[in-house]
Amino acid sequence: MYSRDYDGLELNFEASGGLVNSSLVMQDKETDTYWSIMKGSATAGQLSGTSLVELPVSEKTSWAEWRAKHPTTRVLSVDGAEYRDDGYESYWASDEGFRGQMADDERLDTKAPIFAFTHGNSRFAVAHAAIEGGHVVELPDGARLFLHRPAGSAMFRSTVAFVSRAGFIEDGGAWVELESGARFAANEGKFAGDVEQLQGFDTFWYNWSLNNPDTEVLR
Repeated sequence: MYSRDYDGLELNFEASGGLVNSSLVMQDKETDTYWSIMKGSATAGQLSGTSLVELPVSEKTSWAEWRAKHPTTRVLSVDGAEYRDDGYESYWASDEGFRGQMADDERLDTKAPIFAFTHGNSRFAVAHAAIEGGHVVELPDGARLFLHRPAGSAMFRSTVAFVSRAGFIEDGGAWVELESGARFAANEGKFAGDVEQLQGFDTFWYNWSLNNPDTEVLR
């Protein structure tokens, strides 16, 4: 999810109808600028080159898990009917990307599910399979990154990522941030303390890498 406030304007985004490397491009009504959600910036128009500002408020999960946490949630519908058929069964089952598109970068499989993010001025990606149950990596600037996905979780579920200069350790089956001593609550996807959270994308490798070819893959 991105901010709507840019250069003193409150923008109204809508789908442009176009795709770049199989990725959605938005268009705002106020300046007629085109925004690539996968590149994280405006690619054409009055605000071209402006970076999108991520808001740390979105969460991808299953309806069952969301309903358990928020039982009074109301469902948006069209004319009183809920839309249930996503129409993407063949896409999920295929090894190919949208309309047969494949990754140019073969460091990961075309449809490998990944968590991708920007830190500093660099872009990174890590395969979902490497971070189930929790994993710590060191970034080029010396910061430690803790990444977590529940074992066997669906691809669309949000990865959680936290940054620390001190680092993280696993203690008695739980992850702990060393500076604050905060422990990670896996069932809630957060630390019981003030630990900086990092935003990013859960997507397929081809989708991210075609738009961000300078990405470093974390092992």
